[in-house]
Amino acid sequence: MGHGSRHRRPAPGRRHERTQDGRQVAPTTSPRRSGSRAAKFVGATVALSLGAGVTAVMAGAVDKGSAPTSVRVSANADTYVYQEYPGENRGAATKLTASNQAKLHTRSYVKFTVQGVPADVTPKAHLLLSSDRNQPSAVELHAVADTGWNAMSMTMRNAPAVGALVATAKPAARQTSLDFDLTGVVKGNGTYSFAVVAPQAGTVSAVFASEHGADGPALALDWSDTAGKPAPAPSSAAPTQPALPSMSPLPTSPSKPAPSSSSSTPAPAPGPGHPSTGGTLFGTSLWTGDGSNAAQALARESNAFGRPDIVRTYYTGMPAAWPGSAGVSGGPVAVSFKAAPKDVMSGRLDGQFANWFASAPKDRPIFWSYFHEPENDVESGSFTTADYRAAWVHLAGLADRANNPQLRSNLILMCWTLQPGSHRNWQDYFAGASVIDTIGWDCYNKSFSKGSYGDPASMLGTAVATSKAAGVNWAVAELGSKMASGDSGAGRAAWLTKIGSYARANGAAYITYFDSTVGGDFRLLDAASKNAWRQVIAG
Repeated sequence: MGHGSRHRRPAPGRRHERTQDGRQVAPTTSPRRSGSRAAKFVGATVALSLGAGVTAVMAGAVDKGSAPTSVRVSANADTYVYQEYPGENRGAATKLTASNQAKLHTRSYVKFTVQGVPADVTPKAHLLLSSDRNQPSAVELHAVADTGWNAMSMTMRNAPAVGALVATAKPAARQTSLDFDLTGVVKGNGTYSFAVVAPQAGTVSAVFASEHGADGPALALDWSDTAGKPAPAPSSAAPTQPALPSMSPLPTSPSKPAPSSSSSTPAPAPGPGHPSTGGTLFGTSLWTGDGSNAAQALARESNAFGRPDIVRTYYTGMPAAWPGSAGVSGGPVAVSFKAAPKDVMSGRLDGQFANWFASAPKDRPIFWSYFHEPENDVESGSFTTADYRAAWVHLAGLADRANNPQLRSNLILMCWTLQPGSHRNWQDYFAGASVIDTIGWDCYNKSFSKGSYGDPASMLGTAVATSKAAGVNWAVAELGSKMASGDSGAGRAAWLTKIGSYARANGAAYITYFDSTVGGDFRLLDAASKNAWRQVIAG
């Protein structure tokens, strides 16, 4: 049809620093207080580096009468590598992934250096990772003997070998954080290096990297009750090293068919990573096919529905310099642009894209989409799904370098692609949760000719379930329905109200109505439909 996570804002008032290789990192945190004894630093030093071989240092002298017994230090560097894209570097990414999906295999590398722990103690040690997404039931942490690697130059081709299993995180259902117990592994001062691996087929773990802000990886050390005790052996270490499934040979079997959509497909309950109420952004597309410009289209939509939470805009080619149509509203936007994958991969457009990402506003969510609805272009032979995925990976790397957490990569596919009759597999277009933040689905009511409107769970349930199972947020980039036969508008109004309730209850990132005549007249011109969508936007 047309021409298309929750907010992740950095903590206010935090001063970022630069590492030796130029990466911007979150500042280290203050030591945690233990009982009445403040962890007062005057000469002790604790340092942590995850990735890149760069260390963030927390330093100061220890008050002899009140020596620290615990500390929590934020990470300042990290990276991950791809099997399918062995030359890609992700050192500037705002997230780390460990994926064991059919067409995407990744693993993350973390490294830290500890100083200042007294020689006669063995601290309790936990590596803590956080995210806004549900985690798989098991994620592994492996030792890496090589501690000299650099995140800004690491790719799959030069990534260090992965060693023995040292810890396994087993989060509860819908848990968004990971906790690796490294007691007995991190025994005191020194440099330690690890790899995060997804051991189960079809799973992916995506967590915040240090570039995301204060919620990046952290190491928590505590020796308040371990003074003088010998170091315990790591309980999760395996006597023999199993093969690493996340870096197994690429699968050669044909793709499985995409899940079918039916009225019996319930949408999963919202997890902690998806807001259950009040967090969904609602708005409309800014259609300019009537000769209006973007500003005039915004005025028209605002007059009809009130000021939208979000607008959907389209560039038919390369994105225009900001503000352009993408910035006309001054608020959240879902914006798409197009360029041939071969041109993206050639690198000749890197400067234009890098400038666009770097100059993007940082005070609002920007759901950016490369080549929305690529399915028909692939089927016409314009490019392959492999080329499309590779272009996404390349662009996501450029976006990461802008260090703007408001940039949300937003794959946009047709809801029809999830239907068996399409003979498509949506995963062919999906570059993985390490690249894609949100999948925006273009979904239209097909029952209007029968005088009815589809039940929201029937229309959207498979899209919701598919997105959440892939470890990404979900949205509807284009929602539309012609007026059903025999309806004066009351039926469509009721349907719009139900869509709004369903979207909020199931944690949609955003829903934009396709208020346009492209492909049919989907405009909300009747009073009942206008008022219903206005009320949905108003919340």
